[in-house]
Amino acid sequence: MAAGASGGGFVTGLLLGALAGAGLAMIAAPQNGAETRDELGARVRAGSGRARDVASDATNDLFERGRTIVESARARVDGAIAEGRQAATQQRNDLEART
Repeated sequence: MAAGASGGGFVTGLLLGALAGAGLAMIAAPQNGAETRDELGARVRAGSGRARDVASDATNDLFERGRTIVESARARVDGAIAEGRQAATQQRNDLEART
C-alpha cells in the first residue's frame, strides 16, 4: 500500500512542479504571448507524456506483484489440497484395514 501511495505522490509532485515551472516561465519569459503559449503547450505535452509513462510503469509493477501473490497463494492452496487428499486416503485405508 505504501508503494502505491509514494507512486501517486511522485506523480502529484511531478504535475505540481510542471505547473509551477509553467507559471514561472510565463512571468519571466521574454517572449510574446503566442510564443509563450506554444512553449507552455509543448511543456505540458511533454510533462503529461512523462506522467503517463510513470503511471504505466507503476501499473505494470503492481500487476506483476499481484500476479506473484496469486501464484504463491495458488501453490499453497494446491499443497493444502494435496495434503488433504493424502490424509483422506490414509484415513480410508486405516478404516478399511479395521473391517
